[in-house]
Amino acid sequence: MKRKMERELAQSVIRASVFYRRRFNRVVAAESEGDLLTGRNMWVLRYLRDRGGENVFQKDLEKVFKIRRSTISHTVELMEQKQLLVREPVKEDARLKRLRLTPKAEHVLDAVSQSLNLMEQNVRDAFCPEEYETLMRLLDKLCSVLESEEPEQGKE
Repeated sequence: MKRKMERELAQSVIRASVFYRRRFNRVVAAESEGDLLTGRNMWVLRYLRDRGGENVFQKDLEKVFKIRRSTISHTVELMEQKQLLVREPVKEDARLKRLRLTPKAEHVLDAVSQSLNLMEQNVRDAFCPEEYETLMRLLDKLCSVLESEEPEQGKE
């Protein structure tokens, strides 16, 4: 019986993740006029905007999003090619490159954020406030349990 419950948990988490990610990516693609943004790009842009004028580096994104250096490096390179962000040297250490949003990114972020906020509100509205709070608390707990068992180099 225990084995069946584990499988059902994994299937439920993966299924919810797939549906949410598909919907998120559809909204991002529709509002950013095609292939300009991906879901991951949107998370990076939001993170940079939320940090305002702070210095944010690629290594920060690796830690926050728990993805490999090569993955975030490739993501940043593509975002730079799309003119969504720039890498700037910092005065303290020219080897470090601060990530900064471009005006183009700010514009796209505004447009996409409105639609994503509406999408997220529609999901929230499917739950009463207590259910939503419980869902978020349980998801945080699930992430903590799974993250504690994650090997450092195996994160993607």
